[in-house]
Amino acid sequence: MQQTEYRPVSVRLRAPRVVLAYRTMGDWVHMARGAVAAISTLWGGSGAVVLPLLDMSEEATAAEALLPLLRLYDPDHVAGLQPTLADAAHMDPSVVSRVVARYAATGEDSDAAWRRLSSEVLRSPGWEGFAGQVDAWCSPLKGVHQDQQRFKAHNMAHMGYAGTSRRSLATVPALPGEPLLTLDLSDVDPAIALMVESRIGAVHPDARTHLEVVELPVREGDLPALIHLAITGKPRAGWDVTSRYNSAAQGAAPIGLTVDAFRTSVPFAHAARWTARASFLPEPPIVWVVGEAAEDHALAMLCDRLYGHAVWIPSRLLADDGPFTKAAKAALHTFQGVSHDGELPILLVSTSQSESDLQAMAEKLNQPFAAMTMRTDDGPAMPLNVRQVKAVSLAELAGHHGMTLLADPEAFQITQRLPTSQEGGSVSLLTPLQLPKAQAAAHLGEDLHWYVDVFLPRHTLPARTALTGSCLVPETSGIPDTVARAALRAVSFISANMGFSTPDNRYARPLLHFPSADRVFEELAGARGATVERSNAGLRAAIAVEMWGSPEALAADLCGPARDVLDSFLPPAKKRDGDYGPGYAIRGNGFVALDDIQKTLGNDTFDVARDLVDRLLATSVLRRGLLLNCARCRFEAFYRIEQVGPTFDCEACGHVSPLTRGRWYAKDAEPHWYYALDQVVQDLLRQNGDVPLLAAQLLRRNAGSVLWSPELTVTDDKMTVELDLCLIVDGRIIVGEAKSNHTLKASNGTREAAARLVHAAQLLSADELVLATSKNAWAKDTLSAVTTAVQDGWTSGPRPVITELVKVGAPT
Repeated sequence: MQQTEYRPVSVRLRAPRVVLAYRTMGDWVHMARGAVAAISTLWGGSGAVVLPLLDMSEEATAAEALLPLLRLYDPDHVAGLQPTLADAAHMDPSVVSRVVARYAATGEDSDAAWRRLSSEVLRSPGWEGFAGQVDAWCSPLKGVHQDQQRFKAHNMAHMGYAGTSRRSLATVPALPGEPLLTLDLSDVDPAIALMVESRIGAVHPDARTHLEVVELPVREGDLPALIHLAITGKPRAGWDVTSRYNSAAQGAAPIGLTVDAFRTSVPFAHAARWTARASFLPEPPIVWVVGEAAEDHALAMLCDRLYGHAVWIPSRLLADDGPFTKAAKAALHTFQGVSHDGELPILLVSTSQSESDLQAMAEKLNQPFAAMTMRTDDGPAMPLNVRQVKAVSLAELAGHHGMTLLADPEAFQITQRLPTSQEGGSVSLLTPLQLPKAQAAAHLGEDLHWYVDVFLPRHTLPARTALTGSCLVPETSGIPDTVARAALRAVSFISANMGFSTPDNRYARPLLHFPSADRVFEELAGARGATVERSNAGLRAAIAVEMWGSPEALAADLCGPARDVLDSFLPPAKKRDGDYGPGYAIRGNGFVALDDIQKTLGNDTFDVARDLVDRLLATSVLRRGLLLNCARCRFEAFYRIEQVGPTFDCEACGHVSPLTRGRWYAKDAEPHWYYALDQVVQDLLRQNGDVPLLAAQLLRRNAGSVLWSPELTVTDDKMTVELDLCLIVDGRIIVGEAKSNHTLKASNGTREAAARLVHAAQLLSADELVLATSKNAWAKDTLSAVTTAVQDGWTSGPRPVITELVKVGAPT
């Protein structure tokens, strides 16, 4: 049934989140520096990340260790860096002579020929392997085809060093009189140069013709200051940038350049124009990533974008005899300072260092403060309370959920109340959002694409590429007005009207659709060639929920005082007819009177029983009637109140009997009211359908958003599997089994049952796999069988967490 309701909707305008993949080509530091330079000119590029692929094949993939953080980053776009002949020449200097000999024009100078040819893009393999990883872990935009359910290699953008402004990946031009300030790091250790450029950005030589760049010279004595800048993000006090600027800006009038002005003029500051940095953690962690591998650098960039501050530190900078160890540790120690109770420790992590090495590094970094004390007034000396460094695993690091992004300064949080229609668990906006234009559009042109995040409270979708555009925005026969995706915690769409656009409707105003759990599971299964349908048990659960009004209301009665009353309508299996204590049985069906319900509840008065019965009557869970027998055939049955008048028709022979003495219990002077329990509810209780409902209620505790689907049957070309639990809790997909016994059964035993369960969970890309039982524990080896099935059978995407719920439905 369709309902209309005004609901609050939160909206945010922001710059895109971009992942740029690059191939390491034998010198990952060189290629990483090029990738950092490529994102430095993009609008919002200071919020972008770079990701290394270690080989040149089309099946090349990113390191598995980075994917959990990539998922948290939640990119809008994924791009691939296009290497040039200059990159090939860096790896193999003989490339220069060979290319010039073959492609130089007649009479062309060799140096001039190389300058002309060096920026030519190399032919490189496809991105199929990496695109498959992105599809399994993230939910970026896929293009204008509304029915597309998988992210493919052709969905990746191609990015060069001298990128020209594009709508989705717009570049920020230099403004007259406001040059970009960079550092001449040509004579600096490449790893240290990458540290610096990862903090302030860079400008690739191929891009300089489009920008006004002033490159400040770097002297040997500047290296401690550069390391301080790379680690803290702030130039060290006393670092003289004025003389360097004046010597670099030849012909320009000398100025007194301050370190603050330097910070606001570097490429990443330039890329962040017309945005404001916003964080979604009350206390985000500081992360230090130590190691010499390309994955360590990429991990640091991911953490910096997620948590607001992270730094990559080549491990040799912390070596005892290193030339810059003192400068590196001094910069790191500035973060420790004097801490406050409850402050998060600094997280030390690596993709390449061993756990023991990380622990030893953490101890060394904490050691200088171990013997320090502080004194307050005339009190005793107390140990100095500093922020500790803690070595953590990559799994522990990924447990910190946060997001720091570049949002529009005036449209970070807009709340509107809009009319919505709700039907079958789906919610649709009935009027368009009223949105301002992003500030950047006034500077980067009307064709700029910014991104709109829409948050509907209590309705968070899973971030999956399987959710098509047609289930998020109105479907059209041609080009849709906009392209949308299911992002983490929101539905995101591109600002531009991509359909029939005029100057008056240049920007999209979609009537967004937030699909139900049923539709989401249909889409998830369909993306992998499977189907879902409601099982018989699911049909019963859905009908029962509709009668009670919500799963929460039903679960409350299934585990509260009303449960004893509902159970009283179920006679013992051996008592087919007659009095069974709390009720009267006829052919195995129980009928209960109000005084019996009062006794079951243990109340002295009828008030509580009366209120409960009236509530269940209003929802048709109970029906009021009489127990009567036919005057002709003596067939005894329950007759609803609307079936009885001065006479009643026998259900067996059709005879019309008068409502007179002899038709009811002989010892009653008048007919006695009895109550019957709805047949679907009876079947639900007899088939232990309460266990999945109560398990789902446990899983939704403390959740902000729960989308629930009754029990489903998942079918593909391999098998059909019934799932008792199908929920989306705060955007996380949860599936599982909920049993009244303590075993998983299949024709070939528990291992087969576990493999079938994991197969269905994979088809639905589950985040969590739940084993729920009303018993005190699962049978021996059940959990290990499911764990083994996940390890052996999970083929793509993050492996689900396995959760046990026991004593489901037991009194708490």
